[in-house]
Amino acid sequence: MIDDNNMLIEVVNVTAGYGHQVVLRNVSLPIYRNDFIGIIGPNGGGKTTLIKLLIGQIKPFSGKIVHNSGAQDSFIGYLPQVSQIDRTFPITVREVVLSGLLEKKGLIGGYNRQQKSLAMELMEQIGIHHLQSKSIGLLSGGQLQRAMLCRALISEPQVLILDEPNTYVDSNFEGELYEMLRKLNEKMAIVMVSHDLGTITSYVKTIACVNGTLFYHPSNQITNEQLAAYNCPIQIIAHGPVPHTVLLEHPNNASHRIHKH
Repeated sequence: MIDDNNMLIEVVNVTAGYGHQVVLRNVSLPIYRNDFIGIIGPNGGGKTTLIKLLIGQIKPFSGKIVHNSGAQDSFIGYLPQVSQIDRTFPITVREVVLSGLLEKKGLIGGYNRQQKSLAMELMEQIGIHHLQSKSIGLLSGGQLQRAMLCRALISEPQVLILDEPNTYVDSNFEGELYEMLRKLNEKMAIVMVSHDLGTITSYVKTIACVNGTLFYHPSNQITNEQLAAYNCPIQIIAHGPVPHTVLLEHPNNASHRIHKH
């Protein structure tokens, strides 16, 4: 039985969008301490809108989002998509990482010795210590993703939210990233948006399919039939003698396509 005292965030009957456009309707989602939720769904289904709601970037039209924590300033760590980051901004890797502590730094003075030491430690762990003085405009996509991950972790959040973290990451670091997230999950909840259902099911504990509304699946095992029932037409990679991709259609399409490479 799940203990509601371990719930960090509760999304309750939320409807949200932009202007007069509704993107998500009647969405509910529990985020428990040490949960690892994989957020899946088609492009345009509302995954990004859900993330913006969780980090407080937008407010719901109706419903509520409850944060059950007393440490609001460092409650959530957020890793955005690399494409959302302004690479022309004149800032170094070290400054990017430390900027994750802006709310703790205060209005007067710089970062203290402990905060600087933590930044160095994180950069060493994630393999970008040698890039600390480099401008973010000179980084590869994978290097920038690593810097932003350090930034998300430096405040030691209770909830880590990642928006497609394996995008632009080299294959060597991708495996390290998932193993790192598995360890981090021992001390924080993780919410991760991903299109790679085949990989994330080895790491996540629960799955939420977002497609105009949200279907919460309290397990990391999900079948094609369940995806179809959830109206969740995502791409599934199937491995076998002949590699192929199965594309699930929207419900108003009677069949599905199979592309063989």
